[in-house]
Amino acid sequence: MGATTSLPADVGERLYGRTLRRLLLPIALLTFINSIDRMNVSFAGQPMSADTGMSATVFGLGVSTFFAAYLIFQYPHALLLRRMGIRPWLLLSMSVWGIAGILMSRVEDATDFMVARFLLGTAEAGFAPGMTWYISQWTPRATRARAMAVALAAVPFSLVVGGPLCGWLLGMGNPLELAGWRWMFLVSAIPNFLFAVAAAFYFVDRPRQARWLSEEEGRQLEAQVDAERDQSAPARLSWGEAMADTRIWLCCAVWFLVMTGSYALVYWLPQIVRQLALARSELLIGTLSALPQAGVVAGLFLNARHSDRSGERLRHSAAGALLAGIALAVAVFLPEGTAVLALLVVAGFGFGATQGVFWTVPQALGIGGGHVPVGVIAAISMAGTAGGIVGPAMLGWLLDLSGSHLAGILVLAGFLLAASAALWLWRAPRRVEVGHAA
Repeated sequence: MGATTSLPADVGERLYGRTLRRLLLPIALLTFINSIDRMNVSFAGQPMSADTGMSATVFGLGVSTFFAAYLIFQYPHALLLRRMGIRPWLLLSMSVWGIAGILMSRVEDATDFMVARFLLGTAEAGFAPGMTWYISQWTPRATRARAMAVALAAVPFSLVVGGPLCGWLLGMGNPLELAGWRWMFLVSAIPNFLFAVAAAFYFVDRPRQARWLSEEEGRQLEAQVDAERDQSAPARLSWGEAMADTRIWLCCAVWFLVMTGSYALVYWLPQIVRQLALARSELLIGTLSALPQAGVVAGLFLNARHSDRSGERLRHSAAGALLAGIALAVAVFLPEGTAVLALLVVAGFGFGATQGVFWTVPQALGIGGGHVPVGVIAAISMAGTAGGIVGPAMLGWLLDLSGSHLAGILVLAGFLLAASAALWLWRAPRRVEVGHAA
């Protein structure tokens, strides 16, 4: 195919600036709300379990139910988005988020909890992949990485801000005289309905439909994106080739191990902080729980930046998992207190360092000749979602079995050390690593 004609640099940057303000920041806001809805259950875990009589095992299984639905309904969501368009798809999805949040505020037993979490997972399953695809329809390759980063940055930011916010809602009085955790779920659910309606009026499917672009700008942007898509020739692997490729199995295994630890800690962290007895108020517990997430943000950006400068991928990703694994292992053997919280922050930095670089690893390994097929990316992503099913449930079961979070944390440390060893011992093709440094 012939080469595409790129937009002039000044035109491309001007269009990106407008897209950032009018499209990407609103998407980041929806991503923030999506993430809060997903993780607020971690702060309600202890009081909700006490009020409903749920064990730690049942709570962990309920959290994992979300990821089971998430895994099942990702593909149907993608089909719905393509057929319905962005407006009705967002209106439907976000309205169901809100309904699930209201159901969470009315949980009375384990069955109610699992039904509400499954419904939330069903509704949210398509949001991240759907927004990734949607952004790709609006951004040429030259600005797409920056565009994706804007949307993705809302996730760790929501975890940092969400801790104090959820803690404040849990501890405040409310006019309905509900239990704090019920009030938190109810208040968190209401914005979904408001933003669902706003999104249905605001977003459009194609650049030519955007009122904030001129007709010529919309035409230029669409032409550039379409030309790049037509020119690209994604690598294809047969099913047999993929199953026989040990590099793909390596990536799936590493991402499963890392995300098992990450999801387990995200959903159990407030209860772990509560056990450290460093704070009494819900607001302070939420604030302290946000500190490891701040470590995640720092690790994500700092390690990714260093990896980009050096062009090396595997060791950078392995180093993050190694740091997180060591920090968690050491924390198990220290008396509960400030030192343990500090090590959880270090572990958060390690998690972020690994996650910030990991998605460059498949290309660094030379999978698909350096052009990783979409199906491989989906398979690796599904392995991470499976970690979300295993991690929270496993930590809850071990808590009931041992009476402490320490056994579960030690197992997670082992997972991370295994992931680090797998990456550290694997040798990537030198030519691919060097190519990445460009």
